[in-house]
Amino acid sequence: MKWEYRIQDSDDGKKVRQVLRNRFRFSRRMFRRLKLEKGIRLNGDPVYLDSLVQAGDCISILIPEDQGEGVKAEPIPIQVVDEDEDMILLEKQPGIVVHPTKGHPHGTLANGLAHYWMERGEFRLIRPVTRLDKDTTGLILFAKHAHAHAFLSVQMERKRYEREYLALVQGEMKSSEGKVDAPIARCDHHPNKRQVSIEGARAVTHYHVEERYLNATLLRLRLETGRTHQIRVHLAYLGYPIMGDALYGGDSSFISRQALHATTLRLVHPRDGSLRMWHSPLPSDMMKLIQQLK
Repeated sequence: MKWEYRIQDSDDGKKVRQVLRNRFRFSRRMFRRLKLEKGIRLNGDPVYLDSLVQAGDCISILIPEDQGEGVKAEPIPIQVVDEDEDMILLEKQPGIVVHPTKGHPHGTLANGLAHYWMERGEFRLIRPVTRLDKDTTGLILFAKHAHAHAFLSVQMERKRYEREYLALVQGEMKSSEGKVDAPIARCDHHPNKRQVSIEGARAVTHYHVEERYLNATLLRLRLETGRTHQIRVHLAYLGYPIMGDALYGGDSSFISRQALHATTLRLVHPRDGSLRMWHSPLPSDMMKLIQQLK
């Protein structure tokens, strides 16, 4: 994969390393790989990282190809929302695990994505940028190469990356909006469960009431952190468990899985630095539940 960048007046006289770090946020590891594989050229010729550039010069970068065994390809249907040379955005359905684990070694979204690329004659390691629980639906992002994954991961750490969710919770929430700032840790007596605990890692969730129903509320939620089961734990902690979320006290009478959907994603693109945004409508089972609540 080849990237190209035309040197601007503001970069005139700078070193190649400085330009690439400022423009693409290449990590030290990526610089080492590019240097080893001679993947950087200036105006078509090999160049040292300490070489100086002039306005109008063209830097080309050959992103190293993936190597290794990777995830086993399986013919599992996936729904592509958007894709380019650097990342792919999928619409996740309920009931499917994102990546193989000991408990779910096959039949995951990653297996289906590997098959999707294999059919096009491509090999890529599976690099999830975001993760969703098995029964949570909505937008989920994968990076297509090491630099894109590192760039997007750093973006998440620096909170330049925004995710919004919609959830149907039990009870009519009194406040119109608020913030939950409560640390989350593993539950001692349940290996797959989490709980609010002073011994846990800091977790922050913002919520806003979208609509109220009889004994239920539709919330829009934004994450500052990305702890396992964060939204589910925080809402149960407030006393408003997500409908269908039996693990955290939700009623499963009306919906068979937690009524939680990743609806909006905003990020800075790793290649051109532009702000991108995507939206996903509520799935049919949550829409049906809303009609019942009305």
